Amino acid sequence: MRFKIFTILLLVLSSFLAYSQQETIETLDEIIEEIASNTDYELDYTTLFQSLEEYYYNPIDLNSAKESDLKNLMFLTEFQIFSLIKYRQKFGAYVSLYELQFVDGIDDLTLKRILPFVNIQETKTAEVKDLKRLFTYGKHTGIIRYQRLIQEKSGYKEIPDSVLAVNPNKSRYLGSPDKIYYRHNYQYKDKMFYGITAEKDDGEQFFKGAQKYGFDFYSAHFQLNRIGVFQKIILGDYIAQFGQGLTMWSGMSFGKTSSSTNIIKNSRGINKYSSVNESAFLRGQAASIEFGKFNFTEFVSYKSLDAGVDTTENIEFESEEHVISSFLETGYHRTPNEIAKRKTIQEFIAGANMNWKEKNFKIGATGVYYTFSSPLGERNEAYRYFDFVGTQNANFGIDYLITIPKVNIFGETSMSSNLGYASVNGAVINFVPEFNMSVLHRYLRADYQALYAQPFSEGNKPYNESGFFVGAEFYPIKKWKIDAYFDSWKYPWLRFGVGAPSWGNEYLVQVAHFPQRNLELYLRVKYKTKQKNDPEIITGIKPLVDYSSSRYRIQLNYTPNSAWKFKSRIELSRYYMNTPSWGYLVYQDIDYKPENIALKFNFRIAVFETDTYDARLYAYEPDVLYGFSVPAYYGKGSRLVFVVKYTLNRHFDFWFRIANTYYADKQNLGSGLDAIEGNNRTDVKIQLRYKF
Repeated sequence: MRFKIFTILLLVLSSFLAYSQQETIETLDEIIEEIASNTDYELDYTTLFQSLEEYYYNPIDLNSAKESDLKNLMFLTEFQIFSLIKYRQKFGAYVSLYELQFVDGIDDLTLKRILPFVNIQETKTAEVKDLKRLFTYGKHTGIIRYQRLIQEKSGYKEIPDSVLAVNPNKSRYLGSPDKIYYRHNYQYKDKMFYGITAEKDDGEQFFKGAQKYGFDFYSAHFQLNRIGVFQKIILGDYIAQFGQGLTMWSGMSFGKTSSSTNIIKNSRGINKYSSVNESAFLRGQAASIEFGKFNFTEFVSYKSLDAGVDTTENIEFESEEHVISSFLETGYHRTPNEIAKRKTIQEFIAGANMNWKEKNFKIGATGVYYTFSSPLGERNEAYRYFDFVGTQNANFGIDYLITIPKVNIFGETSMSSNLGYASVNGAVINFVPEFNMSVLHRYLRADYQALYAQPFSEGNKPYNESGFFVGAEFYPIKKWKIDAYFDSWKYPWLRFGVGAPSWGNEYLVQVAHFPQRNLELYLRVKYKTKQKNDPEIITGIKPLVDYSSSRYRIQLNYTPNSAWKFKSRIELSRYYMNTPSWGYLVYQDIDYKPENIALKFNFRIAVFETDTYDARLYAYEPDVLYGFSVPAYYGKGSRLVFVVKYTLNRHFDFWFRIANTYYADKQNLGSGLDAIEGNNRTDVKIQLRYKF
């Protein structure tokens, strides 16, 4: 049977694999773009990109891969991971990558994505016994990036000394408009990693003032994998992700995407952190031990946070008390006010996870305790009535995954110290290869309190929501694919700008056509309805009004040969509340990589117009390596983006990027310290990567 499978696939799929082997690391960009195209925020995808890049250069051996290894390929679902291991257990070791076509749940898109990151090793890699090899036979990689806005913002203009003498804390940017990023990583196969990341944001000081040690933000990590009984040992900065994100989930989390059946969170446990988000990580020590069917992970973190702190009088003890009024999560320390909130409180976190795996069943328990050096004060706003108050809190949750042929059943239930609780449960059903379906229910009480939680929800909040999601993915005929989902939710308590319990729902339908391997066409329709306070009511009780937003997108991707790649998109938006407002975005991407020349060019021209900011549109755009841009398009104008990459040799790569936005309907841009005179905004990036 093994020979038969190999022969059939060799004949049928040889052309496909030949094409896949020509794929370069641009595959990573495609995966990131698919995630980003469904997100209306500019997120830092560095951690995701790095994780995939590690396995691009050090592919996972399918014959020795464990569940934890395959989870690092974050685009794989739990069912696909289960199927890859189950196939190996049933038929024996993989002989060829062609066999992936026969694995349940591995469709053409997943096959295209997974091929660059896996291989089949003829001999098992020997364990590293000489620790010196870990430090001397690895690969060093460094990134140096400079970025600047050409136009001058109001916050950089000089203020007369006479004004500063009267008001020395007058709001202004104290540093230069330069943004500088540096990162150095070392990696020995998949055994050892260490590195340092540093960043100075535009407007922050550099080697003076509040940043007398140079960069405003530093991050470092050291990680060992599979050393004795230890699966992972981490010192420095890291992330911790368990279950379905209801109890503990730091770092980036993916919400709803056009892949309607990819609703099970792929928890990775503990892993090194090398991004520049200055709040979404843990700092300290973590370790994971595996013994038999059990896996135990512990983690401890202690770091400083940015926060506004108020001083109040404690009448009972006749003393002053410092109370946290708000957290500052932007990471910016440019003005006297932002610097005053820098590292004002300390956060201590300790937690653990224990999970047990049987053949088709997995259950885990996660507990986390955190405390702050100053208490969080009570909020006066009604919608924040259930917010956490005090210095200490804890969460405890149970998660499970039942994997039986064609069905995945999963969920997590968690409780906080105040006995508020939340629960997420769902199932993914693979009826036949041509039709899959998913359902998910969440019940997140308004009084559930968790500061490091990102479950599946509208807006990824872990509280004040109950909802039901149902999605389907099917292939009606050859070369056609349809994704669709419906999500409905209720908010049992108030929210910001919503003075009563409210509801919402969302629909998405995407039809994709693949007439040939180098051509893809898809149409997407997305509709969302929610409620908020009527903005036309100035005083008194504001009744809720419905508002809706619609998106209509058609996109064509065409790759005529290895040198050229074209991407065309037309997208319409409609926002309706009392009266409709419309918007559109049209762009053309052209990627060119000439043969026998170490150059690559990316170019985008976009034209857009929206009636209001509410009708704005988002689009992932070309950028330098590890630079991610998903700008909002609103107003009336055009945007040009040009990126060139030059590979000097196998040790050095150089990038240059320039992006200009022209607004035809504005005379000035921005407001406050970010105000710009004129209707143009131009950003420049220069980046160097070295490898040795």
